[in-house]
Amino acid sequence: MTHRLLLALLLALALTAAAGDARAQSRYAAVVGVNEGDVDDARLLYAERDAARIADVLTRLGDVPAENLLLLRGADADAVEHLFRVLRDRIRAEPSGERPLLFIYYSGHADAQALRMRGTRLPFARLKALAREVGAEVSVFVVDACRSGGLTRVKGASPAPPFEIRADDHIDSEGLAIITSSAEGEDAQESERLKGGIFTHHLVGGLVGAADTSGDRRITLSEAYRYAYAQTLRATSETPTVQHPTYAFAMKGRRELVLTRLTDDRGLGRLAFGAPGHYLVLERFGAGDVAAELEAEAATELLVAPGRYLVRRRAAGGVWEGQVAVAADARAEVRVAELSRVPFRETVRKGYAPEAGSAWSLGGAFEISGPPLPDTGLGLYGALTAQLDLADVTLALRLRYGRSSSANETLTLTQDLFGLDLGVFKLFDLSRGLAAGIGVRVGGDFVSQRFDTRGRAPSRGVALGRLAPVVRLEAAPTPAVGLALDCGADIAVVELQDEDGSGLATPVVPFCSLGLALEVR
Repeated sequence: MTHRLLLALLLALALTAAAGDARAQSRYAAVVGVNEGDVDDARLLYAERDAARIADVLTRLGDVPAENLLLLRGADADAVEHLFRVLRDRIRAEPSGERPLLFIYYSGHADAQALRMRGTRLPFARLKALAREVGAEVSVFVVDACRSGGLTRVKGASPAPPFEIRADDHIDSEGLAIITSSAEGEDAQESERLKGGIFTHHLVGGLVGAADTSGDRRITLSEAYRYAYAQTLRATSETPTVQHPTYAFAMKGRRELVLTRLTDDRGLGRLAFGAPGHYLVLERFGAGDVAAELEAEAATELLVAPGRYLVRRRAAGGVWEGQVAVAADARAEVRVAELSRVPFRETVRKGYAPEAGSAWSLGGAFEISGPPLPDTGLGLYGALTAQLDLADVTLALRLRYGRSSSANETLTLTQDLFGLDLGVFKLFDLSRGLAAGIGVRVGGDFVSQRFDTRGRAPSRGVALGRLAPVVRLEAAPTPAVGLALDCGADIAVVELQDEDGSGLATPVVPFCSLGLALEVR
């Protein structure tokens, strides 16, 4: 059965059997995050943090009372078993034998048979038995189990057959939904930029508003899954390991299971997006963590903690950003017209647009330098420039020409210089539109010399090679324009002739140049 067909079924089938408003059904949650797996597992960075984020959303917006949510971080298998026994006892004490909804979340290490926590193992068969013993009417499992490594940290375990939780060996309850962060044979991933698991990050974003495609301010299980699936697939398509979240379900009834309600602000603020697009929301004007990354529709709203945020919007023509203050119990709108475009070179160097891995610019420069050859005058040059900015390095090609002259009582020297060089720079962005760095430039020149004297003096040509350390300062007066100030000293290698014959010389030629370039799209 295709994924699209299964998703259509998920949208159509009921996930709760309770009559009336799902809010009437009491809710419990078991949330577990463990960074440490077996002894030979690489330690995860964000599994425990992800668990805390899920717990916060469930208590704030998911109708789970704080006393009904049990959060474990850094636990072992025995602690998890004890957690389920506590839940079982609490649910059995419910009045009139009410059977509530149970939400189970796990982030950490796993293999084909078990969760792996701090050197202990909890087999999937035992996990399902524990959930069955709790006696909930509806059980929702969300499992983000993974391996680690690389810039985008791959989460989970040492190589083993892929883990799988199956729904077809039924739990004795009215309903069961299982969502896993990746498909069979795939790795789930952590992101150091997002400070969390990619799947969990987008699941949380969906639960706080990004998944509300209907506009009714209620996030159903199907909406949350659909949004997390699409965003996880998009984000991991830019990495070596593409990740496809999966689900399975066995439900009775025909009501949608509402996971969060965006009407219960509880001191939060609303961040509204006035235009569709890809947005990144960063805390503390961008100095903090990523609060959300989302594909917004025209009327998408997120519930966020009160504070000041940096909002960055990515579109085909570049990246725009601006600052937004969100007050408690108030609505703040992100207006595209009030966002400022980020300079094109900075966009590439900082990785703001992963699909734009390079930026080209063309322009010109003026340079003044010391005498290119001994006993000649200052060099004044014009240059045509082409620059390629990549994430980690900048390449700058120059084609330059200049004329200089010098004279004494008997001789006038006029020389034309034609040169070509390539610069390699490492630049660091200091603030918006300002960068500095160092580099090296290597190239060669051909100097044509013409002598005017009372006697006969033939013209001659001189070739030289040069290598220069360079200090660069870049500024962006507008997002599509770049200025570059380069200063350094060429170490030239040239063959010179005098009365005693010829020999190699290595003159040092200081220089400074100022260039202007325009973005090439």
